Amino acid sequence: MPTFQRGHTTIAYTDTGAPAGREDAPVVLFAHGLLFSGWMFQHQIAALRDRYRCVTIDFRGQGDSPRAMGGYDMDTLTVDVAELLRHLQIPVVNYVGLSMGGFVGMRLAARNPETVHTLTLLDTAATAEEPANRGRYKTLAKVYRVAGIKMLRSRVAPIMLAERNLEAPWVDEWLARLERVDRTGMVKAIEAVADRDPCEVEAGRIIAPTLVMVGAEDAATPPEKARRIIELIPSARLHEIPGAGHSATMEAPEEVNALLVPFLEEHNR
Repeated sequence: MPTFQRGHTTIAYTDTGAPAGREDAPVVLFAHGLLFSGWMFQHQIAALRDRYRCVTIDFRGQGDSPRAMGGYDMDTLTVDVAELLRHLQIPVVNYVGLSMGGFVGMRLAARNPETVHTLTLLDTAATAEEPANRGRYKTLAKVYRVAGIKMLRSRVAPIMLAERNLEAPWVDEWLARLERVDRTGMVKAIEAVADRDPCEVEAGRIIAPTLVMVGAEDAATPPEKARRIIELIPSARLHEIPGAGHSATMEAPEEVNALLVPFLEEHNR
């Protein structure tokens, strides 16, 4: 996987390149949720790569990005995304972010409106983490640091997935990928998500056309969090996805694609 350097930090990404014969194709940037990587958008990339240049980023300490000395907060990750785009000489993107990727996407769209042509937010929130969840996630992080993810499967999976998807075929691969990640870096990422600042004021400044999707059974950022985003972003439209939890791109890829593809087509003609 290719990487780029931002100071002393190494950040991994993927890039399909422009489709054959379409060197000026629009770019879709995918930003993953906590405990995942760009891998969680494989079904969306498969559906889009013949018409779009598709780029993913692995945030610090996750996926193929090694742990960093610091900078796991959402503000720093927002700059990481901007620096990746600068590295790839991409001036404008259609941004697709899930959960943690959404926290970053709202900041990027508010602070760099010229960069974000459209914004798609999945299973995310503009609010800070609920206090009860903050303590719960930090406790799980401490156990994870010592025991790894396999020992926590029964506690973590219900946060990330709808009940019907707990034993889906791809879940074992997800956990195997997670097991290979440096635990110290992942713990820092978990703590940064738990301690994140709200971005409600900034969300109100977003001007990009915005599509919001949320799993109807999302336990981590439930549908009321998505409805709050709709109140904040004037251009936003909301869709609930039945049978999906907090990882909609993997749990319900066809349903996500059925919403994402026409949204992108509408704004990239």
